[in-house]
Amino acid sequence: LADLSVSEMDSDVLVLGDDREATDQVRALAEAIPGFRGIYGGRLRNAHQVEAFTANLIAINRRYKAHAGIRITDV
Repeated sequence: LADLSVSEMDSDVLVLGDDREATDQVRALAEAIPGFRGIYGGRLRNAHQVEAFTANLIAINRRYKAHAGIRITDV
C-alpha cells in the first residue's frame, strides 16, 4: 500500500468478526480504497487461517517483487 506508483489494486479484503455491524463498517472502509472489495470471511475464531495466508502473500510479494493479493470469485 505504500507504493505510490500503484494507483489501484484489484483485490479483496477478508473481514472476520462476530459483530455484524462492526464487520459491515470495516467492509465499507475497505471498499473506500479504489479496487478493493470487503468480503465477510466468517467468525473471528477463523481469523488465524486468514492471518497465516497473509504471511504467505507477503512472502510471495517479496520474492517476486509483486503486488499479489486475493480475489474471491462468484460473489
